[in-house]
Amino acid sequence: MKVVLAGGGTGGHVYPALAMGDALKARGHEVVYAGAADRLEGRVAPDRGYDFHPVTAPQFPRSGLARKIGFAGSLAGAILRSRALLGEVKPDLVLGVGGYIMAPTVLAAWTLGVPRAIHEANVAPGMANKLCARVSDLVFTTYEKTRGRLPGSAPKETVGCPVNPKVLKGDREAALARYGLSPDKPVAMVVGGSLGAATLNAVALAAARMTNRPWQLLWITGPRYHEEASRDLGAVPPGVAVVGYEDRMGDAYAAADIAICRAGSSTLSELTAVGLPSLLIPSPNVTENHQEANARGLEEIGAALVMVESKLDVNAALDTITDLLADRERLTEMGGSARSQGRLGVAEQVASRLEQLIG
Repeated sequence: MKVVLAGGGTGGHVYPALAMGDALKARGHEVVYAGAADRLEGRVAPDRGYDFHPVTAPQFPRSGLARKIGFAGSLAGAILRSRALLGEVKPDLVLGVGGYIMAPTVLAAWTLGVPRAIHEANVAPGMANKLCARVSDLVFTTYEKTRGRLPGSAPKETVGCPVNPKVLKGDREAALARYGLSPDKPVAMVVGGSLGAATLNAVALAAARMTNRPWQLLWITGPRYHEEASRDLGAVPPGVAVVGYEDRMGDAYAAADIAICRAGSSTLSELTAVGLPSLLIPSPNVTENHQEANARGLEEIGAALVMVESKLDVNAALDTITDLLADRERLTEMGGSARSQGRLGVAEQVASRLEQLIG
């Protein structure tokens, strides 16, 4: 069959989408990607060998009657353009993967009678998935509690968040050599998601400036912050590797003994798949504060520690990282707890269900 992946915006949408797309392609299906040309999917999907179709979509305004009326008109125009795209591509199925950019393509598929499925990665569903769930034939969720938060009569199945199997294939020795780090000291990886995060970068900058730091730092700044972070740091100290964007996260996970990161569903799925302990600083700028809910789940089973951004003390965070990296037994226990939550094979499960949907 021919499948259109629709959506994106951040790594939390794009990377699970590509994991599902790769699983479909491995089964012999043709997969193309429809998303925003100027966002993450516009760069990553073509690099991964996907035929990419740029689409545009309005974002839903949170307030203002006039703006909401204007949104309706803009959405109608975007749906018409997506109908033209689907008429050209002629897919057997559209799979919405989250993000506002997916809505016109999924809604256009509905108006054309093309089968539709969506995947929601987070506990609290976004606006686009709430809208598209009403017209979907099948809804996949990462968390069981999400099922009751999505409207519509379509069957809802909890499958987990798809993970690219490449994240499991990193080699620690080769990864450390690539980053210029020593195998003789532990490594803390700081990463703020696919775009980066100012708060995480503040922690990393303070870590890089530590004197007599007994551990090494792998700092993935995010592309929007890389120039600023490099300028603020100046000369890179020994035992520090600074990367703007990492498209080989398997290397980063293999090199790291602990991750300091956000708590998006995609990130947590990768952490549990590889069994990596973490210090989680959830983003407060998300729907219904769902990242903290995600993070607390891992904290409860001993796989992670959680620090709330509004109460974050950078020095306390550095002390916590130092203490954890000095306690190998605890790190091993945390890693085992994380791995116990790993859900592999999600992308293949989704691909199988989509085949059944099309018949």
